[in-house]
Formats: sequence, structure tokens, C-alpha cells
Amino acid sequence: MKKILFFILSSIIFAKNVGTEIDVTGNLNINANVIANLTVTNNGMEFNDIPLASDAIAFTDVNINGSVGNQNTITVAIPKTVPMKDGDKIMILNLSSEKTERLVLDENGKAKVNIKGTLSAQDTTVIGDYTGTFDISVKYD
Repeated sequence: MKKILFFILSSIIFAKNVGTEIDVTGNLNINANVIANLTVTNNGMEFNDIPLASDAIAFTDVNINGSVGNQNTITVAIPKTVPMKDGDKIMILNLSSEKTERLVLDENGKAKVNIKGTLSAQDTTVIGDYTGTFDISVKYD
């Protein structure tokens, strides 16, 4: 009888321990690298006087500053065409760049993009002082 009672009590205690939850803790490492915002500067694009029935080309360098020392890859996007206006008159500026869309910032966090603008003054182009602006999009990849 003692053996049976011992067996029953042992089974009850063992059964209680099997269902017991055990809390386990551990550490998780977290890293964050904060980098500089990208900035874009340039001196604008200037065309000299353009005679009718001729093309004109102008260039501008766009300087990009970002995070130093990480050699981050960036994407640069410019529009293909930009309307230039003089009141209601419109002339279309065609843009291109010799660089690919993806650039790597140098060890100083800098990159440069040269943008070419081409204007075509047709015989029918209305004489005027045309101006315009365009956006350059720069982002980290």
C-alpha cells in the first residue's frame, strides 16, 4: 500500500512539473547608423542669346553632398524635358547627363553630376526672354 501511495503522489508531483513554464531571457543587439541628409547645389544654367533657327547648348554642374566616409550609393533623377516660358510663350529645354542614375559618394561624401541642356529656336519661335526651373531628385539607395 505504501508503494501505491508513493507512486500516486510521485505521479501527481511529476505531472505538475511537466506543465510548468520556464521564463528565459536573452539580449538582442541593436545597431543604427545615422547618416547626413543629401543636399544639392548648383549655379544654374545660362544660355547666351540664341538666334532664330539655331540650337544652343549649356551645361551646369550639380554638386551633391551627403554622408562622409560611407561611400553610399545614391540615385539621381532629372526630367528629360522642361518647359521654359515667357508669359504664354513656351520653349522646350531638353536635358541629359553623362552620368548613370546611380552614383557612389566619395570618401568626403561628395559627388558631381554634369547636366547638359539643349534649346532649339525654330524659325517660328516667338522672340522673348524664356525662363524655367526643374527639380533634381537625389536619394540614398
